Amino acid sequence: MIFRFNTHRQRERRKSPARPRWISHRVIGALTALCLSLVMLSADLYAGSAVITDKHIRARLALMRDQKAALLTLSDMSAGRRTFTPQRARAARRVLIENTRKIPRHFAKERLENNSHARPEIWAHWQDFETRAEAARQAAKQINASSISGLRRSLPTMMQACQSCHQIYRTVPNRAITH
Repeated sequence: MIFRFNTHRQRERRKSPARPRWISHRVIGALTALCLSLVMLSADLYAGSAVITDKHIRARLALMRDQKAALLTLSDMSAGRRTFTPQRARAARRVLIENTRKIPRHFAKERLENNSHARPEIWAHWQDFETRAEAARQAAKQINASSISGLRRSLPTMMQACQSCHQIYRTVPNRAITH
């Protein structure tokens, strides 16, 4: 009788769908958690964001995103979160110099859309805006990308130049916007 029970049990096991041995409950749980977090992240990134239809505003936003990436590279090097290399630091510095030169041209004509984050005060106080853009360009030129100590001394001036302009001429962005 016991022998037949074991045999019946063995037959039941053979009837159940085969699952590869490498797929365990932990792997399935981890993959499920990963998928859920990706879905939640993508929903968070697109929540409340509007599509920018004006190509000039999209170019302006791309300019600012490039500046942010360069500034993030330098600040990560300065803080030790990224390995300092003079070549990468100089490349980021060049991006900042070139892009700060382009700021007045990208803002020359008043263009506003939802989620562009530009305030109309830019065009009402154009001379001040241009002065701040030039101050940012001069700060970018003064960044010392040859050493980590030089970068740490010179980078705060650049960050302050960006911040001073954004405090006046930029609306508070959504938390999902990266520019």
